[in-house]
Amino acid sequence: MKYKKFLILAFILCFIFNFSDISLAQNTKNKTDCIYVIPVKGIVNRGLASFVNRAIREAEQAQAKALVLEIDTPGGEVSSAIQISNAILSTFIPTVSFINNEATSAGVIIAISSKTLVATPGATIGAAETRPNEEKYISYWSSALRATAEKTGRDPELVAAMADADVVIEGVKDKGKILSLTTGEALKLGLFDEQVNSLDDLINKIKAKENMENVEVIKADMNLSERIAHMVTSPYVAPILLTIGMVGIVTEILTPGFGIPGIIGLLAIGLFFGGNFLAGAAKIWVMGLFVLGLLLLLIEMFIPGFGVFGVTGILSIIASVIMAFPTPQQALTSILIALASSAVLIYFLIKYVIKTPLFDRIILGTKQVKSEGYIAAMEDESQLVGAEGKAVTPLRPAGVALIGERRLDVLAEGEFIPIGSHLVVSRVEGNKIIVKLKQKESV
Repeated sequence: MKYKKFLILAFILCFIFNFSDISLAQNTKNKTDCIYVIPVKGIVNRGLASFVNRAIREAEQAQAKALVLEIDTPGGEVSSAIQISNAILSTFIPTVSFINNEATSAGVIIAISSKTLVATPGATIGAAETRPNEEKYISYWSSALRATAEKTGRDPELVAAMADADVVIEGVKDKGKILSLTTGEALKLGLFDEQVNSLDDLINKIKAKENMENVEVIKADMNLSERIAHMVTSPYVAPILLTIGMVGIVTEILTPGFGIPGIIGLLAIGLFFGGNFLAGAAKIWVMGLFVLGLLLLLIEMFIPGFGVFGVTGILSIIASVIMAFPTPQQALTSILIALASSAVLIYFLIKYVIKTPLFDRIILGTKQVKSEGYIAAMEDESQLVGAEGKAVTPLRPAGVALIGERRLDVLAEGEFIPIGSHLVVSRVEGNKIIVKLKQKESV
């Protein structure tokens, strides 16, 4: 059965992603006299947090003399940024945050978590207002920024002003604005410790300061699992994967056989859940909940009517997708985008793609119109009124009934009629034969 193939493929895909932990970074175990460089680039999400945590552990195992975080990020998830910040604050290795372009939004707390903070000329830091812009989120986020600034010896109010528009710093920031600083401005205010021209310039300064010679510079790199997790947990990629998954699976259900749409759809869904699982966001039971939803929908397909299996299956799938996101807001946004995009794509497929020769074998597209000489032959069935029969199929309300010795398409009159029920034709409207349950005669 093609649906078994779907589920087997999904399980295999998740299995591969779970164990494809082949590292692309150098094996640094037991190395000494090294400076470890960790790139913190792109959207801050759970995939990036997983990578940074792993890289810091490797640097500690290698007993690195210094840990440089090369930052160039527009921000991202607050929870992931705080996770990275905590990992930086807890390491015993001397840390340096090197802003190589920007550290805005959630990137602010990562930058201020190191003991030393340097930047290239023209770099920026700030603009860390939360989305949604509500008091409870702003209060939590600005408190986290203040606490981190205090731990690393920086001005907590200056950092909080980057997230809270109500913070006023005379001569620096007025009320109602969010603070954002360039390298020059941050140096004057004492937020940055130094300006460097490049990563090589920074490494040379660290070597000179610590009087280190012949030190090895190791640049961490994401392994295959982390690359997948970083890509999939992006707020821009997740809706695309969900859209591809929905369109592929719906297309596969609407067409006979097992083909490319189903494979692509399951690959997209597998990537979505597998990536979130690798990032530590989705537990194995969340993936199991999604598979359970699919199984329930398959059961519903073989049981007439839309009942408990169908409703429970849909709810299970929706719940599993929501739980794979960091916040309900992000989940709702991604799901709505995916649903809208899927509806448009499915409409396009039905309207245009089915006109291709491949789909002509599946769907009859020929129209018989009067202008081409076709005349509808309509038989008068009014003589059937009052005739009795038996339901050959369940009527919901349409179905098949045996009236006399004829099998006819009929419509139930306002109620569900089970298979085998005795019927009577109540009326005929054009080519529609309306039936109802035969009333039992009272004794």
